[in-house]
Amino acid sequence: MNQMNRHWIFNRRLDLSLLLLPVWLCWLVFFLLPKRWVNIDLPLWTWVVFILGLDVSHVWSTLFRTYLDPAEFSQHKKTLCLTPVLVLMVCFGIALFLRDWFWRALSYFAVFHFVKQQYGFMILYKAKAGDFTPKSLSDSSIIYLATLYPMVFWHLSPDRNFSWFIENDFFRLSDMVSDMQWILDICNLLYWLLILAWVRQEFLIYRKNRSNASIGKILWVLTTAANWYLGIVFFNSDLVFSISNVVAHGVPYLVLINWYVIRKKRILATGEKPYTFRWRWIGWIFGGSLFLAFIEEYGWDVLINREKQAFFTIFLPYTLSLTAIPTIQAAVLSVLILPQVTHYVIDGGIWKNNEKNPHLNQILSIDRS
Repeated sequence: MNQMNRHWIFNRRLDLSLLLLPVWLCWLVFFLLPKRWVNIDLPLWTWVVFILGLDVSHVWSTLFRTYLDPAEFSQHKKTLCLTPVLVLMVCFGIALFLRDWFWRALSYFAVFHFVKQQYGFMILYKAKAGDFTPKSLSDSSIIYLATLYPMVFWHLSPDRNFSWFIENDFFRLSDMVSDMQWILDICNLLYWLLILAWVRQEFLIYRKNRSNASIGKILWVLTTAANWYLGIVFFNSDLVFSISNVVAHGVPYLVLINWYVIRKKRILATGEKPYTFRWRWIGWIFGGSLFLAFIEEYGWDVLINREKQAFFTIFLPYTLSLTAIPTIQAAVLSVLILPQVTHYVIDGGIWKNNEKNPHLNQILSIDRS
């Protein structure tokens, strides 16, 4: 790998086309759409493509990195066995005894997971480039600013037309503070001034020492900042927030899972032709994840929501009835949410550079030095 490509996670072509371009294309479309279209509710076909096809599918793709890989399962056996059991118990308890907190707790856990993914990809860029230069504005502080400030704005703004999972799942701090808009306007300006200051700092480092600066990292951080700001602060649209959030999170994760699984199998030996081998595994991962996502969402709609019958009844009938018994409702909720929360928990361990992930550095081509 040449010096320039060391600064990208996969390589320059793949990073630009798969990690960054999908988000940029989303925003090109959003800015070109007439305002009346931007403000519509999420259409059914959009839900199928982006929520089921990307968001839920990326959760299930974790299986191919963990439970369906014997070596990986052995390395993380304790975590992979205990996590679903503990998650099921905790979710059942919250759903049964603290029902009003169920979605609120899940929403904040999801935000934590989404923020940590943006941070994790940034760390990969830094590791690939050997970017450990001490800085006045650290990369970590900027990526957290880029993601957490829009969330603070959301909590303080009384007029957001979207939710993370359900209406009012976040605390509404705006109810406790009046006449906040002028403060928010100042904070918005400070947000971009700090990010521009960080970009200037990175540019000066790049001019001084090109070998330890990552253009990919800079683009990743700027794309993250723009996506979270535009999706939450600038636009006030459920359609825009849902699509931008899912694309920026789901696409990179699916790409990373495919890259890891395919690279690992190739490194550890196969006699197959690379082209056939690669596309066969991409088909398995995407196809399997999509099938399981369909089954999960069918369960949600049959047993809980009853909002997507126009789509699901094309394939399967609705033979089960809804129940009002609290214990059964709590059990159904905890089972249906199990894959998602388990994904949140185990994802924090399977990408750590430690003895439980012995092939991580080799697969991602990160120098241990």
